[in-house]
Amino acid sequence: MAVTKIHGIKTTLGQAIKYICNEQKTDEKVLISSFDCSPQIADLEFKFLLKKNKSGSPNQAFHLIQSFAPGEVTGEEAHHIGQQLADEVLQGKYPYVLATHIDRNHIHSHIIFCAVNNVDYTKYHDCKKTYYKIRNTSDRLCAEHGKSVIKDFKEAGKTYHEWYHYKEGDSWKAQVKKDINECVKKALSYDEFLRLMRDKGYEINGETFGEGSAKYISFRPFGKDRFVRGRANTLGVEYTKERIWERIEEKAKLRAEKMLNGATSSGTGNAYNRGNHYHGISTDYIDTNTEKMKENPALEKWADKNNLKTFASVYAEFGRENIQSKTGRADRIAELQKQIAHEKKSINTIDKEIKQFDEILRYAKFYIENKKIYNNYENSKDLERYYRNHCTEIELFKASKNWLKNSGIDPATLNIKEIEEHYNKLIADKNTLTASYKAKEQEIEQLKKAEENLYKFLDEPKKDRPAPVKQKQNISL
Repeated sequence: MAVTKIHGIKTTLGQAIKYICNEQKTDEKVLISSFDCSPQIADLEFKFLLKKNKSGSPNQAFHLIQSFAPGEVTGEEAHHIGQQLADEVLQGKYPYVLATHIDRNHIHSHIIFCAVNNVDYTKYHDCKKTYYKIRNTSDRLCAEHGKSVIKDFKEAGKTYHEWYHYKEGDSWKAQVKKDINECVKKALSYDEFLRLMRDKGYEINGETFGEGSAKYISFRPFGKDRFVRGRANTLGVEYTKERIWERIEEKAKLRAEKMLNGATSSGTGNAYNRGNHYHGISTDYIDTNTEKMKENPALEKWADKNNLKTFASVYAEFGRENIQSKTGRADRIAELQKQIAHEKKSINTIDKEIKQFDEILRYAKFYIENKKIYNNYENSKDLERYYRNHCTEIELFKASKNWLKNSGIDPATLNIKEIEEHYNKLIADKNTLTASYKAKEQEIEQLKKAEENLYKFLDEPKKDRPAPVKQKQNISL
């Protein structure tokens, strides 16, 4: 479990950031991350951003702490969860420094973020609503990572977690109902509905009918400690075991009637198509062993014809790609996986370079933006007064200049346009590689699904099925 708390920082920003970045507490600074700022000069960057807000609020930053139970997480796990928490709560608007401390028996993360955002320079509003959002997000992330969650804040029989999300329209019970509706819509049978729910991570009890069966079906989502029953006074009348079965049957009946009435065009079976395709060819297999099919010979005959047509189309496509044999398809998948691994490795290399140039670009901009102020400071007749009025900009300029020099970059010959062009090219290259490997992953998934459905077709026990091996094309499985 994780406990969260937050407080404002009014005067000791530099000291606070220095404290959380202590190398003895952060595994020699391994467990330190940041967003849109550099930990070394984050206090100066925050103050520079704060000058763009004229509200007069005393808070310079906010200090958020997420503490875990002893022995529940490693430093790396806590740091990863802390990053997810900061990114989700702050939504990429507020620069932050994240440091995970492992020097105590309870591992904890410190997140210090600027009180002013970098979009419209408005202040972060720290109140009960924003705190509950932090707490709730932390609880959900812990559950997603298999960690325990504190259960309190009870009101009218609900935990605070349930009440808050119910108010926001997405309680975990509401999510269960949403998932049930989605699976009922997709399923062609009650058994398929159960499989789809389990694929979503649900544990299901009491799903059977008949003598000795449980009265209610119950569902437990991944990461939850208890089941929720499908009964009228818990989820609603539409989510009982009997009603779920009826809803699926009603949909199946409507689909059958539409098909028999010519609702589909050219016998393509679009009413049964649930999105499985290989190179644009539908690969959906229609199970003709269901009760509905047995009760309707015309529909069963149509399904047989559609399955055979699908079978021939996909194998014709396999032939064009020379992957009709099982070995050929395995080789194709292996080659795609090899290409994916290479592209992901290239992305990791680019990511490191992006991070490096992102930092160069940040310091270069600070150097250029504050150079005029620093020159005016050097030429000022009253150095002390000028420094009091512009100390943040002066210190930021000096820190940026030193960082650039230490990185082997001569500030005098700095060409920020070239740096931006190279940075944008790195981003474009990463996007291209990402799109490429995702397309290959999708092709592998489609290829496996096509093969799986075709094997279902071949394995289905039908005496009057036209044998696919009698096709003119030589098909090798």
